[in-house]
Amino acid sequence: MTPGEYLTFLDARLPGLVAGAHVYGSRVLDDVVSGSDLDIVIELASAAEVPAFEGADVAIVLAGSLEKPVFDVTPLAGEITPVLWQQLRTVGQTVRGARPSCPGTAADVEAYCRDNLVSYWKLDFDRFREVLPALDLQAPIPRESVLWVGLGPARLWHTIRTGEIVSKSRAGELAAARWPDLPILDLVSSRQGSDVPLTVAHAQAALELFDRILADVTT
Repeated sequence: MTPGEYLTFLDARLPGLVAGAHVYGSRVLDDVVSGSDLDIVIELASAAEVPAFEGADVAIVLAGSLEKPVFDVTPLAGEITPVLWQQLRTVGQTVRGARPSCPGTAADVEAYCRDNLVSYWKLDFDRFREVLPALDLQAPIPRESVLWVGLGPARLWHTIRTGEIVSKSRAGELAAARWPDLPILDLVSSRQGSDVPLTVAHAQAALELFDRILADVTT
């Protein structure tokens, strides 16, 4: 699905209300793969319910919201974060309306990434740590699940260290270069379409990677 197709869908259902549209995520980070969603922020001239559309990951804000700090904006739908604001400010693609300023600081982005590692990712990995001893490391594991946990924290790690926001694939490549003993490149290859068998052992490696990332950014 293209941004134009999605806007055609919205305009037919919300005529005259879509004041701005801004693409971010894999499409602007050169990492579109099979199954990639369209990541887009929509500005509405007035509050309205936006119908769901399969394949679109949408955040909805009132027009003008993207000229304010993210902490001063309450979205009409979806999630907004300092990382999103930075993407829109730096690499986002505006397909309708004016390019937004999305004011924010590098400190805001770093603080969000550090908090997300602990408040979101650590909870998931701690639960997995408890069940891992009972699992067969050679057993196959759902591809999307292991790609999510294996590549997501690596993106935060790179942003904390450098301030740069990169794609999942690029984050995996960077993490693999830093810790070449872990099979992280298997995850990158699988994401990019290669037929790489993924097992519980890859999830175990994702847990080890997370522990190393947490140690790296807290020392």
